[in-house]
Amino acid sequence: MRSAPHPPRALGGGWTATLVIDAIVTLVTATALAGIGVLIPAFEENLDMSAGRHFSEAAPFFAGAALLVASLVATALIVRSGPERRRRAGLVTAAVRLGALVAGGVALIVYGTLTYGV
Repeated sequence: MRSAPHPPRALGGGWTATLVIDAIVTLVTATALAGIGVLIPAFEENLDMSAGRHFSEAAPFFAGAALLVASLVATALIVRSGPERRRRAGLVTAAVRLGALVAGGVALIVYGTLTYGV
């Protein structure tokens, strides 16, 4: 006698927290990157910077912000629908992205502390 198939399990509390924290950290990081791109003339103390030079120097920051948001949207779409294997892949992607962003932030803080002191 075969048993009935089990209904798909809902996301556990740990994965839900991971997805929420990943979304928050990703959006804050994307906003910070876009802000850096906008404020490059102020950072370089060159308020007369031409628009072409400003855009060429800010493009990597804007592109990084756009890629982060695009990857977040793609992950949300993967996690939201699809078979269980795809959902798990989306959750792992979210966890890896979150780990990379946190590691990058920690590395930046450590570098600044070691280079410029407290």
